[in-house]
Amino acid sequence: MCVTIVTICNETIHNFVISKSSIMKKVFLYFLLLSATNIWSQNLIDTGTLIQGGVDDGSNLVEAYINPLNKAIVFGLSDVTYTKIKKKQKRRLLLSVKLAYIGIPKEDWTYDVTSIGLKHFEPKDYDQKIAQTIFGDSLKTITLVSKEKDVLGRPLIEFDTPAGSQKSGMPLPYVGATYRLKYTNLSFNLIPYITIPDSDFKVGMIGIGVQQDFALFIKSLQDKAYGLSVQASGNYLYGRSDLDIRPGKIYTPVGISGNLNGPYDNQEIKIAYTSFNIAAYIDYNLTDHFSAYAGAGINTGSAHIMLKGTYPVYAADPTGTGAVVADDIYDPLDIYNTFSRSKLELGLRGDWDRFYAQIGYNAATYGGLSVNLGYKML
Repeated sequence: MCVTIVTICNETIHNFVISKSSIMKKVFLYFLLLSATNIWSQNLIDTGTLIQGGVDDGSNLVEAYINPLNKAIVFGLSDVTYTKIKKKQKRRLLLSVKLAYIGIPKEDWTYDVTSIGLKHFEPKDYDQKIAQTIFGDSLKTITLVSKEKDVLGRPLIEFDTPAGSQKSGMPLPYVGATYRLKYTNLSFNLIPYITIPDSDFKVGMIGIGVQQDFALFIKSLQDKAYGLSVQASGNYLYGRSDLDIRPGKIYTPVGISGNLNGPYDNQEIKIAYTSFNIAAYIDYNLTDHFSAYAGAGINTGSAHIMLKGTYPVYAADPTGTGAVVADDIYDPLDIYNTFSRSKLELGLRGDWDRFYAQIGYNAATYGGLSVNLGYKML
Protein backbone atom coordinates (compact mmCIF):
# COMPACT_ATOMS: atom_id res chain seq x y z
CA MET A 1 0.00 0.00 0.00
CA CYS A 2 2.79 2.41 0.92
CA VAL A 3 4.68 1.59 -2.25
CA THR A 4 1.59 2.24 -4.33
CA ILE A 5 0.98 5.60 -2.68
CA VAL A 6 4.62 6.63 -3.15
CA THR A 7 4.52 5.57 -6.79
CA ILE A 8 1.34 7.54 -7.39
CA CYS A 9 2.80 10.59 -5.63
CA ASN A 10 6.02 10.36 -7.62
CA GLU A 11 4.10 10.12 -10.90
CA THR A 12 1.90 13.05 -9.89
CA ILE A 13 4.93 15.17 -8.98
CA HIS A 14 6.71 14.14 -12.19
CA ASN A 15 3.69 15.03 -14.34
CA PHE A 16 3.28 18.31 -12.46
CA VAL A 17 6.93 19.21 -13.04
CA ILE A 18 6.67 18.40 -16.76
CA SER A 19 3.40 20.32 -17.06
CA LYS A 20 4.81 23.29 -15.14
CA SER A 21 7.98 23.23 -17.24
CA SER A 22 5.96 23.21 -20.45
CA ILE A 23 3.79 26.09 -19.21
CA MET A 24 6.83 28.11 -18.15
CA LYS A 25 8.47 27.66 -21.55
CA LYS A 26 5.33 28.96 -23.26
CA VAL A 27 5.00 31.86 -20.83
CA PHE A 28 8.67 32.72 -21.33
CA LEU A 29 8.42 32.73 -25.13
CA TYR A 30 5.20 34.72 -25.03
CA PHE A 31 6.78 37.24 -22.68
CA LEU A 32 9.71 37.71 -25.04
CA LEU A 33 7.49 38.25 -28.06
CA LEU A 34 5.07 40.45 -26.17
CA SER A 35 7.90 42.73 -25.11
CA ALA A 36 8.78 43.39 -28.73
CA THR A 37 6.04 42.78 -31.23
CA ASN A 38 3.05 44.28 -29.42
CA ILE A 39 4.79 47.60 -30.05
CA TRP A 40 4.09 47.44 -33.75
CA SER A 41 1.72 44.55 -34.56
CA GLN A 42 -1.56 46.38 -34.07
CA ASN A 43 -0.24 49.50 -35.81
CA LEU A 44 0.88 47.38 -38.76
CA ILE A 45 -2.60 45.86 -39.01
CA ASP A 46 -4.15 49.35 -39.09
CA THR A 47 -2.22 50.28 -42.24
CA GLY A 48 -4.82 48.45 -44.35
CA THR A 49 -7.16 51.43 -44.07
CA LEU A 50 -4.70 53.66 -45.94
CA ILE A 51 -5.47 52.05 -49.30
CA GLN A 52 -9.15 53.05 -49.18
CA GLY A 53 -8.39 56.37 -50.81
CA GLY A 54 -6.69 54.68 -53.77
CA VAL A 55 -4.02 52.06 -54.28
CA ASP A 56 -1.20 54.30 -55.56
CA ASP A 57 -1.43 56.89 -52.80
CA GLY A 58 -2.19 54.17 -50.27
CA SER A 59 0.99 52.34 -51.20
CA ASN A 60 3.06 55.51 -50.68
CA LEU A 61 1.40 56.17 -47.32
CA VAL A 62 1.90 52.61 -46.08
CA GLU A 63 5.53 52.62 -47.19
CA ALA A 64 6.25 55.92 -45.39
CA TYR A 65 4.44 54.77 -42.25
CA ILE A 66 6.23 51.42 -41.84
CA ASN A 67 9.66 52.30 -43.28
CA PRO A 68 11.31 52.67 -39.82
CA LEU A 69 9.92 49.28 -38.76
CA ASN A 70 11.32 47.66 -41.90
CA LYS A 71 14.79 49.04 -41.17
CA ALA A 72 14.62 48.12 -37.48
CA ILE A 73 13.80 44.48 -38.22
CA VAL A 74 16.29 44.05 -41.08
CA PHE A 75 19.14 45.53 -39.05
CA GLY A 76 18.06 44.15 -35.67
CA LEU A 77 18.10 40.57 -36.93
CA SER A 78 21.84 40.91 -37.49
CA ASP A 79 22.75 42.72 -34.28
CA VAL A 80 23.52 39.69 -32.05
CA THR A 81 25.94 37.78 -34.26
CA TYR A 82 29.16 37.41 -32.26
CA THR A 83 29.34 33.83 -30.88
CA LYS A 84 33.03 33.10 -30.30
CA ILE A 85 33.77 30.90 -27.27
CA LYS A 86 37.05 30.99 -25.34
CA LYS A 87 39.58 28.59 -26.83
CA LYS A 88 39.95 26.42 -23.71
CA GLN A 89 36.24 25.86 -23.19
CA LYS A 90 35.35 22.15 -23.22
CA ARG A 91 31.60 22.47 -23.68
CA ARG A 92 30.40 22.56 -27.25
CA LEU A 93 26.61 23.08 -27.22
CA LEU A 94 25.15 26.37 -25.95
CA LEU A 95 21.51 27.47 -25.67
CA SER A 96 20.77 31.15 -25.28
CA VAL A 97 18.28 34.00 -25.26
CA LYS A 98 19.26 36.91 -27.49
CA LEU A 99 17.91 40.43 -27.50
CA ALA A 100 18.64 43.26 -29.91
CA TYR A 101 17.38 46.70 -28.88
CA ILE A 102 17.24 48.93 -31.95
CA GLY A 103 17.15 52.68 -31.48
CA ILE A 104 14.88 54.58 -33.89
CA PRO A 105 16.37 57.91 -35.08
CA LYS A 106 14.17 60.85 -34.11
CA GLU A 107 13.93 62.03 -37.71
CA ASP A 108 12.13 58.75 -38.55
CA TRP A 109 9.37 59.22 -35.99
CA THR A 110 7.45 61.37 -38.50
CA TYR A 111 7.26 62.06 -42.23
CA ASP A 112 6.05 64.89 -44.47
CA VAL A 113 3.01 63.77 -46.50
CA THR A 114 3.76 66.39 -49.17
CA SER A 115 7.12 64.76 -49.95
CA ILE A 116 6.03 61.19 -50.74
CA GLY A 117 4.48 61.75 -54.17
CA LEU A 118 0.74 61.68 -53.39
CA LYS A 119 -1.30 62.16 -56.57
CA HIS A 120 -4.84 62.58 -55.27
CA PHE A 121 -4.51 63.68 -51.62
CA GLU A 122 -3.15 66.61 -49.68
CA PRO A 123 -3.28 67.84 -46.05
CA LYS A 124 -6.58 69.39 -45.07
CA ASP A 125 -4.57 72.04 -43.23
CA TYR A 126 -1.19 72.84 -44.82
CA ASP A 127 0.13 73.82 -41.40
CA GLN A 128 -0.39 70.17 -40.42
CA LYS A 129 1.49 68.15 -43.00
CA ILE A 130 3.69 66.07 -40.67
CA ALA A 131 2.25 62.59 -40.11
CA GLN A 132 3.41 59.94 -37.64
CA THR A 133 5.31 56.82 -38.61
CA ILE A 134 4.71 53.54 -36.78
CA PHE A 135 7.09 54.74 -34.02
CA GLY A 136 5.63 58.23 -33.78
CA ASP A 137 3.27 59.91 -31.32
CA SER A 138 0.33 57.71 -30.32
CA LEU A 139 -2.01 60.70 -29.93
CA LYS A 140 -1.33 62.60 -33.15
CA THR A 141 -2.92 62.23 -36.57
CA ILE A 142 -3.50 64.58 -39.49
CA THR A 143 -6.38 64.69 -41.95
CA LEU A 144 -5.87 64.11 -45.67
CA VAL A 145 -8.41 65.26 -48.24
CA SER A 146 -8.76 64.52 -51.93
CA LYS A 147 -7.68 67.18 -54.40
CA GLU A 148 -10.87 66.47 -56.38
CA LYS A 149 -13.88 68.49 -55.16
CA ASP A 150 -17.65 68.23 -55.42
CA VAL A 151 -19.86 70.96 -56.94
CA LEU A 152 -19.76 72.87 -53.66
CA GLY A 153 -15.97 72.83 -53.55
CA ARG A 154 -15.76 70.24 -50.78
CA PRO A 155 -13.12 67.47 -50.92
CA LEU A 156 -14.74 64.26 -52.13
CA ILE A 157 -12.83 62.01 -49.71
CA GLU A 158 -11.41 62.64 -46.24
CA PHE A 159 -9.56 60.35 -43.81
CA ASP A 160 -7.04 60.48 -40.98
CA THR A 161 -3.52 59.09 -41.04
CA PRO A 162 -2.79 56.48 -38.34
CA ALA A 163 -1.07 57.35 -35.08
CA GLY A 164 2.19 55.77 -33.97
CA SER A 165 3.14 53.46 -31.13
CA GLN A 166 5.18 56.18 -29.33
CA LYS A 167 8.32 54.04 -28.93
CA SER A 168 11.83 55.36 -29.52
CA GLY A 169 13.30 51.88 -29.73
CA MET A 170 12.31 48.33 -30.56
CA PRO A 171 13.40 45.18 -28.70
CA LEU A 172 13.74 42.11 -30.91
CA PRO A 173 14.16 38.90 -28.87
CA TYR A 174 14.78 35.36 -30.07
CA VAL A 175 16.31 32.11 -28.89
CA GLY A 176 19.59 30.72 -30.19
CA ALA A 177 21.81 27.66 -30.15
CA THR A 178 25.55 27.50 -30.87
CA TYR A 179 27.65 24.43 -31.56
CA ARG A 180 31.42 24.80 -31.31
CA LEU A 181 33.88 22.87 -33.40
CA LYS A 182 37.58 23.38 -32.70
CA TYR A 183 37.83 26.80 -34.31
CA THR A 184 34.39 27.17 -35.88
CA ASN A 185 31.07 28.17 -34.28
CA LEU A 186 27.77 27.22 -35.93
CA SER A 187 24.79 29.20 -34.64
CA PHE A 188 21.05 28.87 -35.12
CA ASN A 189 18.33 31.42 -34.28
CA LEU A 190 14.61 30.88 -33.82
CA ILE A 191 11.33 32.56 -32.98
CA PRO A 192 8.66 29.83 -32.86
CA TYR A 193 5.72 30.54 -35.17
CA ILE A 194 3.16 31.61 -32.56
CA THR A 195 0.42 34.18 -32.17
CA ILE A 196 1.47 37.45 -30.57
CA PRO A 197 -0.51 37.95 -27.33
CA ASP A 198 -3.42 40.41 -27.53
CA SER A 199 -3.43 40.37 -31.34
CA ASP A 200 -4.17 38.15 -34.33
CA PHE A 201 -0.63 38.52 -35.63
CA LYS A 202 1.49 35.39 -36.02
CA VAL A 203 5.24 35.71 -36.43
CA GLY A 204 8.24 33.40 -36.64
CA MET A 205 11.94 33.55 -37.49
CA ILE A 206 14.74 31.19 -38.49
CA GLY A 207 18.43 31.97 -38.94
CA ILE A 208 21.85 30.44 -39.28
CA GLY A 209 25.40 31.76 -38.89
CA VAL A 210 29.02 30.67 -38.83
CA GLN A 211 31.99 32.31 -37.12
CA GLN A 212 35.43 31.16 -38.20
CA ASP A 213 38.51 31.69 -36.02
CA PHE A 214 41.63 32.42 -38.08
CA ALA A 215 43.64 30.32 -35.62
CA LEU A 216 42.62 27.33 -37.74
CA PHE A 217 44.80 28.69 -40.54
CA ILE A 218 47.35 30.80 -38.62
CA LYS A 219 48.96 28.51 -36.04
CA SER A 220 50.70 31.37 -34.22
CA LEU A 221 47.28 32.68 -33.09
CA GLN A 222 46.41 29.51 -31.19
CA ASP A 223 48.29 30.43 -28.01
CA LYS A 224 47.71 34.18 -28.05
CA ALA A 225 45.52 36.20 -25.69
CA TYR A 226 43.91 37.82 -28.71
CA GLY A 227 42.16 36.31 -31.71
CA LEU A 228 40.84 37.16 -35.15
CA SER A 229 37.67 35.79 -36.73
CA VAL A 230 35.13 36.39 -39.46
CA GLN A 231 31.39 35.87 -39.14
CA ALA A 232 28.56 35.50 -41.68
CA SER A 233 24.86 35.00 -40.98
CA GLY A 234 21.42 35.08 -42.53
CA ASN A 235 17.98 35.39 -40.90
CA TYR A 236 14.42 35.23 -42.19
CA LEU A 237 11.43 36.63 -40.25
CA TYR A 238 7.89 36.06 -41.50
CA GLY A 239 4.35 36.67 -40.27
CA ARG A 240 0.71 37.24 -41.11
CA SER A 241 -2.56 38.52 -39.70
CA ASP A 242 -6.19 38.65 -40.77
CA LEU A 243 -7.58 42.12 -41.53
CA ASP A 244 -11.06 43.61 -41.34
CA ILE A 245 -11.22 46.61 -43.67
CA ARG A 246 -14.90 47.29 -44.42
CA PRO A 247 -16.71 49.92 -46.51
CA GLY A 248 -17.50 53.21 -44.87
CA LYS A 249 -14.29 53.82 -42.90
CA ILE A 250 -13.66 57.10 -44.74
CA TYR A 251 -15.75 60.26 -44.94
CA THR A 252 -17.32 61.55 -48.15
CA PRO A 253 -19.94 64.36 -48.37
CA VAL A 254 -21.59 62.96 -51.52
CA GLY A 255 -23.32 59.78 -52.55
CA ILE A 256 -21.26 56.77 -53.56
CA SER A 257 -21.85 54.76 -56.71
CA GLY A 258 -20.15 51.60 -57.88
CA ASN A 259 -19.60 48.16 -56.49
CA LEU A 260 -18.93 47.24 -52.85
CA ASN A 261 -19.88 43.60 -52.70
CA GLY A 262 -16.85 41.96 -51.12
CA PRO A 263 -16.39 39.37 -49.77
CA TYR A 264 -14.25 41.07 -47.12
CA ASP A 265 -13.54 38.00 -45.01
CA ASN A 266 -10.49 37.00 -47.08
CA GLN A 267 -8.22 39.92 -46.11
CA GLU A 268 -4.76 39.36 -44.69
CA ILE A 269 -1.43 41.12 -44.31
CA LYS A 270 1.79 39.20 -44.86
CA ILE A 271 5.32 40.25 -43.92
CA ALA A 272 8.69 38.76 -44.84
CA TYR A 273 12.13 40.06 -43.86
CA THR A 274 15.61 38.85 -44.80
CA SER A 275 18.81 40.00 -43.12
CA PHE A 276 22.39 39.12 -44.06
CA ASN A 277 25.52 40.07 -42.19
CA ILE A 278 29.28 39.67 -42.66
CA ALA A 279 31.80 41.04 -40.18
CA ALA A 280 35.39 40.69 -38.99
CA TYR A 281 36.18 40.58 -35.25
CA ILE A 282 39.17 40.97 -32.99
CA ASP A 283 38.91 39.73 -29.39
CA TYR A 284 41.16 39.90 -26.33
CA ASN A 285 41.14 37.84 -23.13
CA LEU A 286 41.03 40.32 -20.25
CA THR A 287 40.97 37.68 -17.49
CA ASP A 288 40.21 33.98 -17.15
CA HIS A 289 36.52 34.73 -17.42
CA PHE A 290 36.17 37.98 -19.36
CA SER A 291 37.02 38.98 -22.89
CA ALA A 292 36.39 42.09 -24.98
CA TYR A 293 35.68 42.16 -28.69
CA ALA A 294 35.29 44.64 -31.52
CA GLY A 295 34.00 44.10 -35.02
CA ALA A 296 33.20 45.89 -38.25
CA GLY A 297 30.99 44.69 -41.04
CA ILE A 298 28.18 45.15 -43.52
CA ASN A 299 24.50 44.37 -43.01
CA THR A 300 21.97 44.13 -45.86
CA GLY A 301 18.45 42.81 -46.22
CA SER A 302 14.92 43.25 -47.56
CA ALA A 303 11.37 43.90 -46.36
CA HIS A 304 8.29 42.60 -48.16
CA ILE A 305 4.77 43.74 -47.15
CA MET A 306 1.67 42.36 -48.91
CA LEU A 307 -2.05 42.97 -48.54
CA LYS A 308 -4.02 39.99 -49.83
CA GLY A 309 -7.75 39.62 -50.43
CA THR A 310 -10.59 41.99 -51.39
CA TYR A 311 -10.66 45.63 -50.20
CA PRO A 312 -13.13 48.50 -50.70
CA VAL A 313 -11.45 51.45 -52.44
CA TYR A 314 -12.90 54.89 -53.22
CA ALA A 315 -11.96 57.30 -56.00
CA ALA A 316 -13.28 60.45 -57.64
CA ASP A 317 -15.52 59.80 -60.62
CA PRO A 318 -13.19 60.08 -63.65
CA THR A 319 -15.91 61.94 -65.60
CA GLY A 320 -15.42 64.92 -63.28
CA THR A 321 -19.03 65.01 -62.07
CA GLY A 322 -18.03 65.59 -58.44
CA ALA A 323 -19.04 62.11 -57.32
CA VAL A 324 -17.31 59.19 -55.65
CA VAL A 325 -17.03 55.78 -57.25
CA ALA A 326 -16.37 52.70 -55.12
CA ASP A 327 -14.84 49.43 -56.24
CA ASP A 328 -13.56 46.19 -54.77
CA ILE A 329 -9.87 45.62 -55.48
CA TYR A 330 -8.05 42.32 -54.98
CA ASP A 331 -4.48 42.07 -53.62
CA PRO A 332 -3.92 45.87 -53.59
CA LEU A 333 -0.41 46.14 -52.09
CA ASP A 334 2.93 44.46 -52.70
CA ILE A 335 5.74 46.62 -51.29
CA TYR A 336 9.37 45.49 -51.46
CA ASN A 337 12.34 47.47 -50.11
CA THR A 338 16.03 46.74 -49.62
CA PHE A 339 18.32 48.28 -47.00
CA SER A 340 22.03 48.20 -46.19
CA ARG A 341 24.44 49.74 -43.70
CA SER A 342 27.94 49.42 -42.30
CA LYS A 343 28.36 48.85 -38.58
CA LEU A 344 30.93 48.97 -35.79
CA GLU A 345 30.35 46.70 -32.80
CA LEU A 346 31.98 46.75 -29.36
CA GLY A 347 31.26 44.20 -26.65
CA LEU A 348 32.18 42.41 -23.44
CA ARG A 349 31.68 38.71 -22.77
CA GLY A 350 31.85 36.68 -19.56
CA ASP A 351 32.39 32.89 -19.70
CA TRP A 352 32.03 30.48 -16.82
CA ASP A 353 31.70 26.70 -16.64
CA ARG A 354 27.99 26.52 -17.41
CA PHE A 355 26.86 30.08 -18.08
CA TYR A 356 27.89 33.01 -20.21
CA ALA A 357 26.71 36.58 -20.62
CA GLN A 358 27.45 38.98 -23.45
CA ILE A 359 26.57 42.62 -24.00
CA GLY A 360 27.42 44.69 -27.04
CA TYR A 361 26.83 48.07 -28.59
CA ASN A 362 26.35 48.61 -32.29
CA ALA A 363 27.44 52.10 -33.33
CA ALA A 364 25.41 52.53 -36.51
CA THR A 365 22.18 53.99 -37.79
CA TYR A 366 19.43 51.82 -36.34
CA GLY A 367 22.01 50.39 -33.96
CA GLY A 368 21.81 49.93 -30.23
CA LEU A 369 22.42 47.41 -27.47
CA SER A 370 22.57 43.64 -27.82
CA VAL A 371 22.38 41.01 -25.07
CA ASN A 372 23.15 37.29 -25.25
CA LEU A 373 22.56 35.12 -22.15
CA GLY A 374 23.35 31.41 -22.44
CA TYR A 375 23.68 28.03 -20.81
CA LYS A 376 26.34 25.52 -21.84
CA MET A 377 24.88 22.05 -22.26
CA LEU A 378 27.60 19.64 -23.38
